[in-house]
Amino acid sequence: MSIPSRFKRAALALAVSGFSALAMAWTAAQAADTLRPDVAKPLNDAQNLYRAHHYEDALNKIAQAGAVPNKTPYETYMVEEMRGAAAMAAGQNGVAAQAYESLLASGQLKGEDAQRTTAALAGIYFQQKNYAQAIKAAQRYQKAGGGDPQMATLLVESYYLSGDYATATRLLNASVEAQVRGGHTPDEAQLQLLGTCAQRANDQEAYRGALEKLVAYHPKQSYWDDLLHAIRSKPGYLSALDLDTYRLRRATGSLSSADDYMEMTQLAIVAGSTAEGKQIIDQGFASGVLGHDAGADRERRLQALAAKRANAAPDPANPLAPYDAAFNQVYAGQEKQGLATMESLIAKGGLDHQDLARLRLGEAYFASGQKARAVQAFKAVKGNDGSAELAQLWVLVASKP
Repeated sequence: MSIPSRFKRAALALAVSGFSALAMAWTAAQAADTLRPDVAKPLNDAQNLYRAHHYEDALNKIAQAGAVPNKTPYETYMVEEMRGAAAMAAGQNGVAAQAYESLLASGQLKGEDAQRTTAALAGIYFQQKNYAQAIKAAQRYQKAGGGDPQMATLLVESYYLSGDYATATRLLNASVEAQVRGGHTPDEAQLQLLGTCAQRANDQEAYRGALEKLVAYHPKQSYWDDLLHAIRSKPGYLSALDLDTYRLRRATGSLSSADDYMEMTQLAIVAGSTAEGKQIIDQGFASGVLGHDAGADRERRLQALAAKRANAAPDPANPLAPYDAAFNQVYAGQEKQGLATMESLIAKGGLDHQDLARLRLGEAYFASGQKARAVQAFKAVKGNDGSAELAQLWVLVASKP
């Protein structure tokens, strides 16, 4: 994953926000207090020059006002406010930053004025790639009660670009979880950024969490590939779950290539889920993915094999495990009998992989259209072999209307 460009643009937008508001406040501020003539005249001249877009000349006039000795706090305030706006317009960000720091240090800025100036300062530092100072300014803005989401973005970006991936991950995670709790769909670009930060921080749990939400809310082939690779790379991953990852992809419409259909069909046949295998390969042909390229002959042979296995009687020489046989019954149209047997075998205990069995019970309920029962089964999966991660995804999928 790479850092989404939209987040970069949003953060940079803060570097130019608020300056016009500061400049337009000059006349109103003058009416509220008194400037001595030797300060007021050059500032008035500077204001006219600013409006005419002669920013360098405006700065010279402001410097003239700033050189007046024994200025009152209000006069100093007006000089620095105008200096900051003019310097930004002239592209002199360093001068603008000094002016805004002086304004904030004076203690005369309150409420929205303080927030606006702090946001502007954070944007300047971000442009200068002074991320440590950008972080301080953004935090100061938030402590002052500022709620602009772009400032939260700038803060995360600053942590990311300064190499503090762990903090960026923590902030993004909190934002995403708040969106989910509020019943909102998490922003795709924000989830991408979370995944990138988590990768850089080597926070595998947060990384998988970001991918889980991406495939749940913004399903794409690339997200599924990344997520399944992450789950399979987890220590202790149970290889038998490969088929279950394909089942999840099929349920979300994420099977897209001939290799997907071919491999899933073969895995299903080997697992004894022959009725499912036939459905998969038939779907591949019906969708137009199979039967049209150089591998068409091989694909048709697998389709014929799947049909033969699905219609074959049980082989006494190679008996299928009772649980697997019951699972196959669900796909063969005997849902009631198959599900009852699966429930009974789980309750009895003694299965080699109890969490895998619970996961597949949920898959069977989902395949039979009983989503509520499927969710119950998935929530009971607690394995640390990858089954719990898949079950969490299934809950998201099965919970959708």
